[in-house]
Amino acid sequence: MLPEWTSQQRAALQVMGIPVWERKAETPTVFYYRLGPLYLCGPKELPVPVPNWLNDLCLYFEQRPVAVKAPAQTPDFCFNYADWLESPITAQMKQTFWQTLVNAER
Repeated sequence: MLPEWTSQQRAALQVMGIPVWERKAETPTVFYYRLGPLYLCGPKELPVPVPNWLNDLCLYFEQRPVAVKAPAQTPDFCFNYADWLESPITAQMKQTFWQTLVNAER
């Protein structure tokens, strides 16, 4: 249980130069993977039998995704796969992604 500081207690701590402890906001966990020049990120780990769309990417880049530490700053080409794991992928989504991928390689 966290202490609830009154305004008088906060003022007293401030006068004594003691910082008031406060709980940090919880940051959501993000998993990062590297697949060729592409970074993949999402709130869940990738499933072991990779989805078909990811298998196509693996064939395209001729390698498998590798888990990596979170980069210092978000890379230019970082694909969030969260929506792609939850629901079926439409042809339009695939086409848009492949167009983005082709334009990024140029």
